[in-house]
Amino acid sequence: MKTKVFLWIIIILGLICAFATGCNSFKNDKKGFGKETGVKEERAGGQAEQTSVKGRYQEEKIVFPLSIKNIFDVECKEDGNVKVLFENEPGSFFFCESMDYGVSWEQREMGKEWLPENYRVVSACFDAEGDIALSAGKMSEDPLDEKHPVGEYSYFKIDHVEGDTTVRQLSLQLPEPQETDLESGYGLQQILLSGDGGLYGVLQSGKDEQIKFQIFCFGSDDGKVLWQLDTGAAEIALFENKIYLNEHSGKIKVLDAKSGEKVDDISIPLENNFLCCMDIQKDKIFYCGENGIYGTDRNVTFTELLVDGRLSSFSDETYSVKGLFSVSEKVFLVFVQSFSGAEMEIFRYEYDADLPTQPEHELVVYSLKENSVIQKIISDFQLSHPEVFVRYEVGMSDSSIEDETDAISSLNTEIMAGNGPDVLILNGLPWKSYQEKGILESLNDGLNTYITEHKVFENLFSAYEAGGSSYVVPISFKIPVLIGKEEMVSHIDSIEKILKTAEDIEDMPPFFRKKQALLRYIFSIYWQRIEQEEGRISKEELKKVLENVKRINDDLLGKENELSKFFVGDEEREKDYDVFANDTWLETSSIKYGNVAMDLGYLSHLQDYVNVLNWDLFYQTLSDGVFSALIAGINKGSDHIGSAEEFLKFALSDEEQKIFINEMYMVIMGFPVNKAAYEDMISQPSQSELEEYGKGFANLGETFEWPGHEDFEQLEKKIVGLNTPAMEDNIVINTILESATSYLSGEKDIDVTVNEITQSLELYLLER
Repeated sequence: MKTKVFLWIIIILGLICAFATGCNSFKNDKKGFGKETGVKEERAGGQAEQTSVKGRYQEEKIVFPLSIKNIFDVECKEDGNVKVLFENEPGSFFFCESMDYGVSWEQREMGKEWLPENYRVVSACFDAEGDIALSAGKMSEDPLDEKHPVGEYSYFKIDHVEGDTTVRQLSLQLPEPQETDLESGYGLQQILLSGDGGLYGVLQSGKDEQIKFQIFCFGSDDGKVLWQLDTGAAEIALFENKIYLNEHSGKIKVLDAKSGEKVDDISIPLENNFLCCMDIQKDKIFYCGENGIYGTDRNVTFTELLVDGRLSSFSDETYSVKGLFSVSEKVFLVFVQSFSGAEMEIFRYEYDADLPTQPEHELVVYSLKENSVIQKIISDFQLSHPEVFVRYEVGMSDSSIEDETDAISSLNTEIMAGNGPDVLILNGLPWKSYQEKGILESLNDGLNTYITEHKVFENLFSAYEAGGSSYVVPISFKIPVLIGKEEMVSHIDSIEKILKTAEDIEDMPPFFRKKQALLRYIFSIYWQRIEQEEGRISKEELKKVLENVKRINDDLLGKENELSKFFVGDEEREKDYDVFANDTWLETSSIKYGNVAMDLGYLSHLQDYVNVLNWDLFYQTLSDGVFSALIAGINKGSDHIGSAEEFLKFALSDEEQKIFINEMYMVIMGFPVNKAAYEDMISQPSQSELEEYGKGFANLGETFEWPGHEDFEQLEKKIVGLNTPAMEDNIVINTILESATSYLSGEKDIDVTVNEITQSLELYLLER
């Protein structure tokens, strides 16, 4: 996946930092999953095997009184008392408590007059008595550091939090810091407090190749070092009288808390994840992996899957786990955060002995290639519809499948045999042929109210109609555009004008997209010039497009620089990687800083639109009325058409469509087709949201303004004029790439190339 420079490098570095302190993706790994969980995978007549067995953990999203951006510690008692320490903005420090196993929460008063001005808590923890220890550092004044703690840290102990509270500063006898240590913060990145007065922490010092990690044990009264241990990159957790050390080696070391001596190794499969994904209660260890929450004994001899990830939000790849806590063996709390860094959400899992082990109904959703948006919708649908088990099948993930043709052939065989999936994500599939052959269910009755009541952009839906009926629905969309200075791009509306403008640009690359990426993009949006009636190919138009692309590509290669070479990614992809779904970039920052003159791409997110306007750029649609969309339909032979319609209604609902404006930019991409969600997207944010939105601009010393009403009116005019779906048939594109790539490199003649492509495509279009 291509990476932005300048502004986006800063954002990506921030994400890397978040990953370094975060935990595993809340993503469902489908390999070998049925066998591991004990869930039966067989389908008979398109239905899951029914079972009368009962008992399952019920997932519930918890309402919390304050937003959480960073969680420090959670303490769980057997009587259902749960306490949490956290911050919601740099420099804040909060304490909330639940008395009912994490169902409802109240904020507890705890002043922070003891915290020095402009300091930020780095780490904090409870001990067994409810007292608190914490480390804090002064916040950096460098805007690029985003208020990270710097300098030498200070340490505090808060006694009797819920009574006659006293706060005292601790003096810990750490080694003297070097000057370079203070630049990024010198002190305990983790701090743990035991009930017997021991204080533990991880010290990180040095930089680059000299970076080192040390574990310390101090007396909390006098701050003397009782023992220390040199280690590699590591983190620790404290349970009872044991320190659990994760050096990301595949095994967790168990140390005696009093001596620091190693007493055991345990093989908890955290892989590259973190100890916040693990909790210990009495003789049980609980941990969460990619497939859900597991329970095992201290010796890890018997492990069982407690919370099935396929039936919960563990299938949501936009989340990362920030904390797993066992309130009891029957109740778990999981704190998660989206990769965008938004406030955390809390999921509560409680065992319900009367809930069927497996949902009563199964719904199969199929896509040719893996799609993050569909995974997110499935996860959200599963949460709100616990009576339905949604199985996600990806055609190209089958190891026996060689290419798209094989996958589509296998799918068609299943459909014809009556065993096909219920919901079809039609991107990359021959959806026009499916319409004509009666494979798709008419959606007029089930989804017509969205159009008649003007809940969606009707033009996007009518673009897929056939014979006055709707068989295909768009879920999100993006617009192919050229961006740059208005005087440069406003007149460009054809591939010929793209070529002329590119050739007139001197001293820098016109844009970064070239070779296969350029071919794929141009043919996708100008395909209506090439395909004729009844699947015929216009050789004349095909030749024109190819010749123009080659001249553009030659010009780009002649103007390459080090940065443009960086953006030429390896075209080798995993076979189930959806290139079209992930082609969502616009290089606004590179235009702003003079690295490229303009950019070809898809306008697919509000962030890009805001960047275009704030940097005084212009966006020009390139091919009249063409748009790209995530599209879906229902298999007419499905035994669960009602549930399939409910799934599509959910995907189009006001609330679910907000994933395109609230979730992680670069993962959940596309504009919402729902008008209410669109209106919510363009509404003026709150002051705090504006500050968050403009943080990237502020870090670079840039000013930020929210687009005006007239700007959004102009965008909507573009949207309501969209009427032609882009061509994103993988078989067509791959056929073009196979011959045209050799033509671009000069290895093949234009007429030979045109004949090869025409013969192959006309045969495919005839048989499709």
